Amino acid sequence: MANDARSRARQLPHGLADLFYEQAALKTELENRLQEHFGRWAYQRIIPPTFEYHETLSTEASPQLQEEMYRFFDRDGHVLALRPDMTVPTARVIGTRLYDQTLPLRFYYLGSVFRYDEEPQAGRRREFTQAGIELVGAGTPAADAEMIAVAIGALQAMEVSSFQFNLGQVAFLKAILAEVGLENGELRRIEEAVNRKNDAELRTALADLHIAGPVADAVRAIPYLYGDATVLAEARRLATNPAAAAAIDRLEAVYGLLQRAGVAEHIILDLGEVRSMAYYTGITFHGYAAGLGFDICSGGRYDGLLSHFGADLPAVGFALGLERCMLVARAACDIAPRVLVQGWGSAEAQRLAARARARGLRVEVDVLERSGEALIAYGRARGVRYIIAARPGGDYALTTTDGTRVLRCAALEEEIATWTP
Repeated sequence: MANDARSRARQLPHGLADLFYEQAALKTELENRLQEHFGRWAYQRIIPPTFEYHETLSTEASPQLQEEMYRFFDRDGHVLALRPDMTVPTARVIGTRLYDQTLPLRFYYLGSVFRYDEEPQAGRRREFTQAGIELVGAGTPAADAEMIAVAIGALQAMEVSSFQFNLGQVAFLKAILAEVGLENGELRRIEEAVNRKNDAELRTALADLHIAGPVADAVRAIPYLYGDATVLAEARRLATNPAAAAAIDRLEAVYGLLQRAGVAEHIILDLGEVRSMAYYTGITFHGYAAGLGFDICSGGRYDGLLSHFGADLPAVGFALGLERCMLVARAACDIAPRVLVQGWGSAEAQRLAARARARGLRVEVDVLERSGEALIAYGRARGVRYIIAARPGGDYALTTTDGTRVLRCAALEEEIATWTP
């Protein structure tokens, strides 16, 4: 037992990972870019707690998500859970504390979420970083379009070079199926078959549930309503009631706004995009990057969720998995110091280092008292661009890829003033 404990002490639990060097730097860089991007769209950060009551976090959660939650008891016997996503905690804060603020409210979040996947996938472990935004208090097509435009901009900010968004409308399928009054489990069966675009499975489900006629015809056609704006006319023809037609009108309005915003080139209309129907009430979308077999972001309209916590406010949001984005982001991070300075014990050397840092350069001061060729060899191994070493008489040796020059302190300060990160 003692040996097992010592062995575990050197390992991580399955589904977790350490990040360091370039990976840690890249994650930090992407986080900074996302925060800057969200801020430019006037979203403010919200930081919910890492764990809450289980019944809170399971609000409107799918059966799968509930199964994936990490649950535990506090000392009073209450069931707590680690947050599996950020949307429900954000809805709780707004519904209980911010419902009387001037609308709409715009928040962004960035933090770890936790899900017990049986087999963690590439780019998503049992602890992963979720970033996203929520726009609350606006039920308009413009709010839907803003959400997708911000999501597209987020991928561009991270330099994801080739991607597309599949934009759907769960209200269309919900309106059609409302005519036959399905239970939740039956509705999920239809949803899963539509989402998998499995015609045989869908036909079997419709037959088992005794769904026929125009409703069955429309449901069977939905997985094939995929492409550009021309699919909207066919969807409108298949609409079996005014609510279904209104759902297509809404989708058309959103798509038109995205066209005018100049981002429709990234959009594919997909009426079969119906995952998480129980959670979403209107448009839904998933973002896909070239070379990956899974989505890297998703979102949609979820009117009704906030009513569980207080005021019934319309809401739309999206979230992305940062580790998944790291697999395809082209943003590069150079973690090497730019300047190496000899001499922690020298006030003048420290002043030179501070001057270089003020220029925005990464500066390392040698703490092992290297000198001469040992200092230069270390600097080259670290990828340093400028190596500064003190010489007798108050001069400094500046070594670069062009060789070594001897400079007086004033001349070296003038040179540092020209360096760029």
